[in-house]
Amino acid sequence: MNINLTTNASKVQKAIQGFSKQMPFAMANTLNDAAFAVRKQIVEDTYPDAFTVRNPVLPKTMFRVEKANKRKLQSAVFDRLKKDYMVTHTTGGIKTPRGSNIAIPARDMKTRARGGVTKANRPRQLLNRKNVFKTTLRRSGQQAIVRRATKKRYPLQMLYLLEPSGRIKKTFDFYEDANSTARRAMEKNFAKRFNQAKRTARRR
Repeated sequence: MNINLTTNASKVQKAIQGFSKQMPFAMANTLNDAAFAVRKQIVEDTYPDAFTVRNPVLPKTMFRVEKANKRKLQSAVFDRLKKDYMVTHTTGGIKTPRGSNIAIPARDMKTRARGGVTKANRPRQLLNRKNVFKTTLRRSGQQAIVRRATKKRYPLQMLYLLEPSGRIKKTFDFYEDANSTARRAMEKNFAKRFNQAKRTARRR
């Protein structure tokens, strides 16, 4: 997953012939400014808005910038860890299980404010506890992980529903936020970088 920031400097160079040698530097610096602005937006705002951040170092490690130079007028912000699930969260899609089923938290499973469950309440850990077991619900035929709340056979607490697949909603606005941030950064910084190029040309 990455976003490439490119520009067509040839048209600008033709329009400003006197500074044509400096233009690639100005454009490369503008692209790099935009790329670092995008990375900051993704790491500090977009990623925390989409996920529960248990490890603050992860997004900083994951997203990196590939810088432009005067010969390659293209910069990029990319996922250096190449996490496939990140792509799914940017577009939505179908999650398939590693085993036979996906465990989806049910009505009696307490989740955190942002929708996650604690490690102790994950299916494997729960199934090691007394009175927690898998069953098939009579009416629906749905497989589930349940807890027997009392010494009686019923009622049962519904902890997880077991499904052969699950739909993942689009939650990570990587491309939308990256594109809007890049546009703003390039509009803001091009004039500054162009003026730097002009000053360099005059000194020469």
